[in-house]
Amino acid sequence: MSFPSSATSSLFVSSKKILIIGAGISGLSFAASLQKLLPTICSPTFTPPTLKIYERDTSDLQPTRQGYSLSIRSDASTGGVQTLQKLGLLEIAIGESITGYQGKEKGTFCLWDGKWNEIFRADMPAPKGLPVQSLRIKRNVLRKILVDAVVEKGAEIVWEKKVVGVEKLEDERLKVVFAGGEEEECDFLVAADGSKSKVRGALRPEDELQFRGVVGIMGEARFADEPPAPANRDWGLMLSGTGTGLFVGPVDERSVVWSVTWLASEPAALSKQPIGEREAHELLKGALERGKAFPEPFTKYVEATDMETLMLRNFSDKAPFEHFAGSLKGTNVVFLGDANHAVTPFAGAGACLALSDGWDLAEQLVKHEKFEDALKAYDELSIPRAKNVLRMSHFTIKFGHGKGWWTRVFVIGFKILFGVMAFLRRFR
Repeated sequence: MSFPSSATSSLFVSSKKILIIGAGISGLSFAASLQKLLPTICSPTFTPPTLKIYERDTSDLQPTRQGYSLSIRSDASTGGVQTLQKLGLLEIAIGESITGYQGKEKGTFCLWDGKWNEIFRADMPAPKGLPVQSLRIKRNVLRKILVDAVVEKGAEIVWEKKVVGVEKLEDERLKVVFAGGEEEECDFLVAADGSKSKVRGALRPEDELQFRGVVGIMGEARFADEPPAPANRDWGLMLSGTGTGLFVGPVDERSVVWSVTWLASEPAALSKQPIGEREAHELLKGALERGKAFPEPFTKYVEATDMETLMLRNFSDKAPFEHFAGSLKGTNVVFLGDANHAVTPFAGAGACLALSDGWDLAEQLVKHEKFEDALKAYDELSIPRAKNVLRMSHFTIKFGHGKGWWTRVFVIGFKILFGVMAFLRRFR
């Protein structure tokens, strides 16, 4: 793919200074995508932009700070695997993933009933042109792959730099204010600083997270040997019919992440991480009590938990927004990933959205001369995708915490539906 000089000599990104706030999945995906696409521009008058990434955390990408493991999927609604392929990073990610080259023995997403019987197993064939249908990878591992890619191609990452404010300037440029009083101006700002985005708080203070009515206790269980099945290889949800939700999944060869969730009318009071020993033991006790109806190996997972990984969490999300509307009109800023459309883990697609957002924004910037045209084209791709994931997340919350007769009917219906689907796949 290349773009003729007549279409690229006056591209908006030419010679621009671009600041990316947040070295998470979405910010790094955008940087890597732009680096991948810039060489396709064929114009003697085009001057590449400069990229600089600011991240509040340290460069020490330890697992305890990185949110366990992520699902990267290839379905049309998310396209995470496809984005890694376009970036030239898919083979690396597969090699570093928990699942490797997908097969039934490698593990996949599952739905289980209250006795760990499989309702659904997503061991579907990989789409044409892809080596895997999905993969499960530790968040810190995926971040390191992306960090290495962008640094290798010359992007600068400034670690431990916390943003405290953003100001609009008269010429549509922006000024970023950091803790300690330092400031930096830019032609174009990419806000990729997560669901509690400081940039969004400064430019769209009315756009806040919405509590989704779910609270959970989660932790990482660590074993001396291979963890007990099914979370030694598979990940997914138990539809127990008790009103309490359960997610389990592998983190690595000897670790499992688990999450016990329940519906609540109000968010729980949260303590600052890391929590104290006494509170950790109370959380562990609470998880066991709420999951007392779950059969083994649930208790084994919880009792093997590393107490430093325990946390109480309120699940929130927010709808995506158009960039050329309201307070953002005439401002050279774009919001990626959770900074725009935070989603709960119940759809299992947050990382995929982040990857796809990064690629789509970069691709539109190298296609359009006007910033407004690029942003409108980006919104047309990003907003419907995020809305679909939000709908799926809300549906999953509902059936994942169901109880009584309707849940039993739902499970039976699922078993019949997926059984028919599996039967029909044999004849393709």
